[in-house]
Amino acid sequence: MRSLRDAFEAVDRRHKTLEIHSDDESVVTALRRGFETRTVDVTRRPLGLLDGAGFVIVRDADGAFRGALGLEGFEAILSPTAHPPWELVDAEPDPAHLFDFLENTLFASATRGQLLATSREIEERAWRAGAGRLYAGFQRPAALRTQAAVYERFGACKSIDVTAFLAGEWSTPLEGVSVVTGTGGELGAFWFVVFDGGEDGRHCGALIAEERDPDEYAGFWTFEPSIVRELSDYLETIDDA
Repeated sequence: MRSLRDAFEAVDRRHKTLEIHSDDESVVTALRRGFETRTVDVTRRPLGLLDGAGFVIVRDADGAFRGALGLEGFEAILSPTAHPPWELVDAEPDPAHLFDFLENTLFASATRGQLLATSREIEERAWRAGAGRLYAGFQRPAALRTQAAVYERFGACKSIDVTAFLAGEWSTPLEGVSVVTGTGGELGAFWFVVFDGGEDGRHCGALIAEERDPDEYAGFWTFEPSIVRELSDYLETIDDA
């Protein structure tokens, strides 16, 4: 992997269909806006005589069934509430089911608030593992300042190596956190959170999102060890540069 953009190519070849079974047009519109890309088709099916709010089926490029999830679980994306990662460990219902369901699916549109809620899922994995390498790209100094307390708490865990990246200048020490700065390029364009999973890698995860317009992002999240490992290794080269 030579750049963060390379990570998109690893997911770009995985065509999927989100088949939405719902009679609520507003929900369908929100999901279509959020996930319809050139590699993700979003289709609608009526509920008919079925009861409930509806559900979503994921199919792969061959049309094979890959999973189903009730629409009520999508609240974490459509109307996210961001909690500190240490408050998500015992959360009910478990938000991990939603993120597992949609991993390696390109999303077309997300706001900073939605990405913050998604980032918490990756950070929660790091908090639960209690060891490993955690990398976070904040793009701008202001974004890091708003999350400084969260990442200093991670930095206080001596077995978690924490590195923050941003485009711009940073002179405020953060306890237990290494800060890598640049002049723009990828560090200014990408929001990312990458956790290598610790010693056994079981809790690894990554979110990569590119800012296409002000406060509008496209990207994906993944829990696939090979992709996370490549991302971690690449970010180490930025740290060493």
